[in-house]
Amino acid sequence: MLFPNESESIRVPKAAELVANRIRRAIVTGHLKDGQSLPSESRLMEEFQVSRPTVREGIRVLESLGLVKVGRGARGGARVTRPDSGVVASAAAMALQTRGATIADLFEARALIEPRAARLAAQRRPKAAASALRAHIELELSVIDDFVAVTRAIAEFHTLLMEECGNETLAVFGTALKNLFERAMLAAQSGIQPLDDTERMASLRYGLRSHGKLADLIEAGDADAAEAHWQVHVTRAGRVWLKSVGATEVIDLFR
Repeated sequence: MLFPNESESIRVPKAAELVANRIRRAIVTGHLKDGQSLPSESRLMEEFQVSRPTVREGIRVLESLGLVKVGRGARGGARVTRPDSGVVASAAAMALQTRGATIADLFEARALIEPRAARLAAQRRPKAAASALRAHIELELSVIDDFVAVTRAIAEFHTLLMEECGNETLAVFGTALKNLFERAMLAAQSGIQPLDDTERMASLRYGLRSHGKLADLIEAGDADAAEAHWQVHVTRAGRVWLKSVGATEVIDLFR
């Protein structure tokens, strides 16, 4: 027989998906909280009227999505977890690699999205967003002498802006793209014409002053000026990075 046990091989995964979807819905709607243990396998079998292998397969689906963690041993079992940013970033990176996306694509997307995020932050949560951004600028300044650390901190600033704009979809996009931008910026740095310490420090401080100006405009609630300022910033910064990496494909960042 070409496909032995055909009915079973189709039925069980479908049932497991239904189990996973029901539990997933309970998690995202808050009926199951972060850190809460899932009911025992026996209880889930009774609840969903399915076999133990089906329950276990459903939990494996949830684990692959980052919605539960399964512990081993006497104190084991499945516990609800909030998906970590690494899951989102890994999925985005893989999708962009398989589609042949380039670094130029990434920076073009950032130039389209981030200025709008700056506008939303100024309109929706000026005080809170500005406070979060200023705290991060202090972090950037504290690591300004560390080439890798400050580059990563600058990439994080862009992500933070998306997180603080008051739009959850943009926040997820920012999380998804953070690792890619960080890798792209580090790769670009290695190809930029070497600067002496004075030039490099002047360039960094200029960029961080621009970060500070954005925080000021957001706090003032000046949405038009915040959007315009950040449009200029990301466009100019993108040109600098792209001079050294060009149209390199995203996949090259992972070699």
